[in-house]
Amino acid sequence: MFLEQIQKYNPDLLSIALQFHQSGKIPPSCFIVDLDTVAENTQTLVNAAHENGLSLYFITKQVGFNPVFAKEVCKNGIEKAVAVDWNEALGLLSNEIPLGHLGHLVQIPTCMIAKMLHASPEVITIFSVEKARQLSQVAKEEGLQANILLRVVDEEDFTYSGQTGGIPLTALQSNLDTLSALPNIKIAGVTAFPCTVFDPSKNQYVPTQNLMTIHKAAEIVAKRYAGEKLQINAPGNSCVQTFPLISRYGATHAEPGNALTGTTPLHAILRQPEKPALIHVTEISHEYKNIYYCYGGGLYRRSTVTRALVGSNATALREARVISPDKTSIDYYVGLKLNDQEKAQVGDSVLWSSRAQLFVTRSSVAIIKGIQQGKPELAGIFNPFGLKIDF
Repeated sequence: MFLEQIQKYNPDLLSIALQFHQSGKIPPSCFIVDLDTVAENTQTLVNAAHENGLSLYFITKQVGFNPVFAKEVCKNGIEKAVAVDWNEALGLLSNEIPLGHLGHLVQIPTCMIAKMLHASPEVITIFSVEKARQLSQVAKEEGLQANILLRVVDEEDFTYSGQTGGIPLTALQSNLDTLSALPNIKIAGVTAFPCTVFDPSKNQYVPTQNLMTIHKAAEIVAKRYAGEKLQINAPGNSCVQTFPLISRYGATHAEPGNALTGTTPLHAILRQPEKPALIHVTEISHEYKNIYYCYGGGLYRRSTVTRALVGSNATALREARVISPDKTSIDYYVGLKLNDQEKAQVGDSVLWSSRAQLFVTRSSVAIIKGIQQGKPELAGIFNPFGLKIDF
């Protein structure tokens, strides 16, 4: 999906990934992160956010809650992270990464509310009055205060399967009456997801109805809490291109994730300010009936990998068509079809680049610093949950 962009705009990443795999420094089914480019992308995003009056939280799930990645982002200007579920929160906390936003996309489980409140996140998203009551009760017991964002939904909003929930816009006013009476919580703002989507017919991002919904929701909340500075958090494809769009609808916060590695859908087709910083490397395992099979583990349902490069020498890589397992199967292996006259060898490297969500894969992630200075150095190899592994 992003292989052509890497070849054009970050060829050193491709060559170093190949070199490190062929020399045995990194295992197959491994995502390589170019830490230098992540730092540059972070600075680019911070500057663009400032120009559009936005504050940022950053996301790490796409690179497996990686602590080296997270600390580099913090160092370069985005100081707090989003934890989309409790596993990400626990991983970030174990590495002393400051938390900005919890509970979105996944609500905090009841048994973890106290622990998460003691982590002092800036905001916690709630989908219901019931969850707000739980937060209020535990916050009161612990002598703490919780700032909450209301996830608001309307009938025409777009929601990905598996992410359904929120306070109906039509019930927001009445719910505010209930929420306002709860002790130890404060309504800090509103949020929804996704607030922008990529329109392939236009090759650009467009606002969703969700963005209109939280704009309306913010107006309702603002009338109730006049004088309060509300957070209007508008995540979804957060990148330099979407910042002006969401800002026009009153957004105050965005949450870049894939933009940090230059891998949003728009980055696959057009050059963007954020440069590609992520590539996947695996290895030929065997051949069967003219199809080569490489080690899997790095695909997920939205990976959309169609093309790979195969070989052991950067000057002699062959292009292969990727034959992914069907959606009902586990990607133990991934098929590769070369041109009829071309051959590969067992042990050859296989390189591709796609949208990554490492936390739902079995792949490892290798952080390499110094690529852009011509002094590549492995900063560590980690599992999909941010734990360093020996290799």
